Amino acid sequence: MNQELYDLHKDAGRKAGREATCGKKVAYNTEESAAKAAASMNAKPTTRKELEHYPCFFCCKWHVGRKMPLDELRSYVETADSRGDQ
Repeated sequence: MNQELYDLHKDAGRKAGREATCGKKVAYNTEESAAKAAASMNAKPTTRKELEHYPCFFCCKWHVGRKMPLDELRSYVETADSRGDQ
């Protein structure tokens, strides 16, 4: 994962809060294991939306969640900034 995407995920996660970002999700120790899990989940015919791995601001591990395009991540972070979200 490139540095910009990594930073955006961490910032968006911080602003979304612990429950939404980390909550009850499986925590993977490495980026590689989370990426492999996401690929496996995406290969299932029952997966409705594409999933991706992302770094967690709170537990400092990796999770799998809905894939967010770069523009959506940027917009989320900017909107949260303009609202004054921490």
